[in-house]
Formats: sequence, C-alpha cells, structure tokens
Amino acid sequence: MLRSTKESKTVKPKSNVSQKAKDEKPKPKKVTTKSKAVQTAEKEKIKIEADDLISTAGPSENYWQVVAEKRRIALKETLEENKRLSEEKEELAQRVEQLEEENRMCKEMLNETKALVEVLQDMIGDDRSGINNSLEDSLL
Repeated sequence: MLRSTKESKTVKPKSNVSQKAKDEKPKPKKVTTKSKAVQTAEKEKIKIEADDLISTAGPSENYWQVVAEKRRIALKETLEENKRLSEEKEELAQRVEQLEEENRMCKEMLNETKALVEVLQDMIGDDRSGINNSLEDSLL
C-alpha cells in the first residue's frame, strides 16, 4: 500500500504582523491535508500450464509464482495451527497443574482420614475392653 500526503499552509508574512492593531484577534491558520492510498488488487489466479512442466528451458515465471503462493498459504496455515496448538498446550499445562494440586490435597486428606480412623478404632477398642471389664465387675 502506498500513501502520499500533501500539506499546505497559509501563513502571513512577518511584515503584516507588525502592522496589526493590538486589539485585533489573530486569524486562525488554514491547514489542508490530503491523504491518498493505493491498494493493489490480487491478480487472477495463475495456472500452471503444460508447457511449464515439459519445456526443456525449465519452468516459467508463472510456475514459480504459483509454487510460491501455495507455499505462502501452507506456511500461513501452519503458523496459525502452531499458534492454536501452543495456546492449547498452555491451557493443558495449567489444567495438569490444577489436577496435580487437587490430587496432592486428596492424598493429604486420605492420610488424615486414615489417621483419624486409626485413632477412633483404638478408642473403640479401649471402650469395649472397658465395657467388658465393667460387665465382669457387675457379674461378680
């Protein structure tokens, strides 16, 4: 894309400035700006002709243009896929990190629960033996 800009300014010479009365307000300066742009349109699709492939002089310029365009498109698609896969990889890495943290917490809770069950079983075992002892005492 090409762009050209034309600016024009209207400025009064210094000699006129000194002659102004002090009570007059200065007039605003006129600035004109023009912007022009040229957009190139895509050419018609160039097709590879049989002569390009079978000539002894080698492929023509059209052949190389077609090959270059196909490679450009393939590269663009590959870059988009790489970007998408990179983002997906990052999301999966975060998910794995969350799951590992959740797994660690669950293991911690399991160990605490096992310890609690062990303590409760000891207490229940002690109570049963205490109950048995008190029953034996009452029977005597």
